[in-house]
Amino acid sequence: MSRLFISAFALFASLLPAQEIHTLVSDDDYLAFPAVIELGDEVLVCFKRGKAHAADAGATQELLRLDKASGKVLATGTLAAVEGEIMQMGEWVRFGNGDVANYIDAQAAQGSLRTGLAVVRSSNGGKTFGPVQRAGVIDGVEYGYAFDSITRGQTTWMLVMTFANLTGGKLVYKTKSQPGSVDVIRSDDNGLTWRFVRSITNELGGAPINESAFMAHGDGFIVTARGYDNREWLLRTDAEFKLIEKTDLTAANEAITSHIGRPRLFQRDGGFYLLGRNWIEKGVMQLALFKFDPQTLAITRHVVLDNAEKQPVADGYYAQPYWTERDGRTGFHVITYKSGAQKVPDIIRLEFDWEKVR
Repeated sequence: MSRLFISAFALFASLLPAQEIHTLVSDDDYLAFPAVIELGDEVLVCFKRGKAHAADAGATQELLRLDKASGKVLATGTLAAVEGEIMQMGEWVRFGNGDVANYIDAQAAQGSLRTGLAVVRSSNGGKTFGPVQRAGVIDGVEYGYAFDSITRGQTTWMLVMTFANLTGGKLVYKTKSQPGSVDVIRSDDNGLTWRFVRSITNELGGAPINESAFMAHGDGFIVTARGYDNREWLLRTDAEFKLIEKTDLTAANEAITSHIGRPRLFQRDGGFYLLGRNWIEKGVMQLALFKFDPQTLAITRHVVLDNAEKQPVADGYYAQPYWTERDGRTGFHVITYKSGAQKVPDIIRLEFDWEKVR
């Protein structure tokens, strides 16, 4: 797939009809980093409420309940708050027994170093959640940031990250947050215990990666990883997460000039997709959807979902989708966050006709 061909797809996408934009939560606080889980007729959205993108003392993890059919807000509340800590980047996990948990990137208010994965759990289908607990040490390592999860039957895999200041963590590359390896861990008892499976960082030869996502594909998996070196990786693995094939999406595609912020992978109607924040040039970000071939890992279509006009967006575009069916039409809904050039960001829902986007 040539870089010129992908660029033509981007031009086509920018001519799509304008989407509907619905602000779900808006106030003077800094609202960011939503994650989504569908539970029957409801969609649960977790997000951070604080005062800044990072180093955000006192930030809490909030919960938003949406009616799936209409997108209306049914209820709001606080999901997790710990005095003296920052609760951000919550990640939903649905276990085989029906329990729902939210794993939170907990950080110290001073210095923003990780304090170990925090977790809240619901045993009644997401109606109520228990107190904040800690995931603890897993095979000698305490993890600090959960990225994604997959559940098949009674087995759940989760992508997590080590940090040098936590038990078992080693400094892989130098930043203020002391990040380490992106690992896969596995639970066969609905998250009561976990075990280490493999390091994606090692499979990429020690590449400096952070935010990642994965999806099942055949007997194995497809993984994408954001690099601290401004690259986006896409790789195919076997059932034990051993590398089969990889590609540097940034090098291969003119439309991707850096990494994809908080990338998400999903499959729908036979297609494979990568969703996330795409820096298209210095200081300009867009929310982008990329369709790719799972065998060759080549991008085959690029759709600009928001900011085709290249307006200033100070922060935004960590995003997750869900779908609705109404009158024979499939609605593609994306929950994300976005700010203008100056104002703090809001939690918003973008709505599209899936047939025009896919």
